[in-house]
Amino acid sequence: MLTYPPQYASRAAGPGAPDGKQFQLIERLALEKMRIGFMISSEWSVLDRGHGVAAQARYQAEALESIGHTVDFLSPWEWQDINDLDVLHFFPSCVVFPSLNNELRNPRRTLVAYSPIIDSNQSFSAYRFAAELGSLSPRVLPTPGILRSQAHQSDVVICRSRHEWQRVRESLRVSATKLEVVLNGCPEPSKLEVRVEAMRASLKLPQDFVLHISAFTQERKNIRRLAQASAELGVPLVIAGRATTGPVLDDLKRRIGQGQRISLLGFVDEATKGALYSLCRVFCLPSLHEGTGLVAVEAASYGANLVITRNGGPPDYFGDMVEYVDPFDIADIRRGLALAWDRPKNNLLKNHLLSTLTWTHSARALVEVYSKHRAALLNT
Repeated sequence: MLTYPPQYASRAAGPGAPDGKQFQLIERLALEKMRIGFMISSEWSVLDRGHGVAAQARYQAEALESIGHTVDFLSPWEWQDINDLDVLHFFPSCVVFPSLNNELRNPRRTLVAYSPIIDSNQSFSAYRFAAELGSLSPRVLPTPGILRSQAHQSDVVICRSRHEWQRVRESLRVSATKLEVVLNGCPEPSKLEVRVEAMRASLKLPQDFVLHISAFTQERKNIRRLAQASAELGVPLVIAGRATTGPVLDDLKRRIGQGQRISLLGFVDEATKGALYSLCRVFCLPSLHEGTGLVAVEAASYGANLVITRNGGPPDYFGDMVEYVDPFDIADIRRGLALAWDRPKNNLLKNHLLSTLTWTHSARALVEVYSKHRAALLNT
């Protein structure tokens, strides 16, 4: 029997809810093995290896295949008849709809699903204004306008959180009947044989430290405020991830030169990342906005205490088991760090994530969403 996530259960009844006959079709479709095409911008083949968009697509594809479905990664170098797919699931900035619609046969059987991946801290009204600029002239096409066009022309828009659902509904003016929420997942902790204490010694890490992993020289990741908060608290900060030259990196190097306890590790492999998660006392992701915060989900699966931005989707993932902070307020980041630093590590959040929010859970929720909207498509 299909179920709806508890926080969205009200959408299983009322206007737009499937009737008995359609619900039977949804259940039948959910049992079928689907062929799903994932489409993502080719730029991710050469850009940041740890970027959340590519990571989400990769993890979801692997999980869908693990439960018996076929996922094709569509490439511009190899032609694909999309009418052979049950679902075409695409991610931002990679579909031109007039051309796509010309390829879809009538009657249509291929569901077009869209994950918008919006990481913006703009107000809903400001984002809506930017989206509407695109409708005034084809020469004016800001990113919100592109997202709006793609969302409106898709069969279903799949959001990562209630916050993203609300942004798409209110800012992009997308009908609630085509909006769904599917939470991202948590990978199982790495089973790679890693001697964490040997890793501590080789990386010259302190006994206790705050960890941050991201493309940290992006202003959105807010690393300079985190560095200041950790300095004021007097705790070591370990930073890993891809970095580019510029003022953020220069500021961190200046702090190191002045004696602040900051370790810059650069990009790390999966084994090293798992060891860092295990060794850290606190993991902190005080971004200006996060859709999910996949690295924070990963860190929590290793038992780390979390401090994370209050802006965006994190509350859907972590409930009341972490410290939420105002990313614009250094004092509030320091407060969150102090609380998490003084709290003994426990497995409550880890057990919650591994029992209810793995990538397999996410894949099964995706299948339910696909099936629900395929049923609506086949009945038209």
